[in-house]
Amino acid sequence: MPESHKAERARARKANLAAGIGDKDGRIPARVKAEAKMSLCTVCQFPMKITKTNTELKQHAENKHGKTLAVCFPDAEKVAEELLAALKGGKGKGGAAQQGKSKAQKKKDAVDGLDDLLSAGLSVGKKKKGGKK
Repeated sequence: MPESHKAERARARKANLAAGIGDKDGRIPARVKAEAKMSLCTVCQFPMKITKTNTELKQHAENKHGKTLAVCFPDAEKVAEELLAALKGGKGKGGAAQQGKSKAQKKKDAVDGLDDLLSAGLSVGKKKKGGKK
């Protein structure tokens, strides 16, 4: 009988541990997510996760305490900027050739590429009308 996906992953982790690859559980580091950045509210000491936009933190500060984000979570803005910087510098769609181009320029390039393909595949002369005889 074929091996289940769970058993296959366990076998791979065991092989990784034997080879000394990965962390203490045998997981490959590229697949391990970074821990979420947490911050405590200075008013009520409630722990909350810091995200790119901090919408939950802003809602908490305004609705629970009637204060601003800077009062309740003083380090949240700095950490959010670091998260955004890591995303911009990290991997993304398009590769090196697409970076720095606007959305309109990328779309124009795609259309031009399709036009070249279509024009290469079309014949120049008129097509003969084929009818039933």
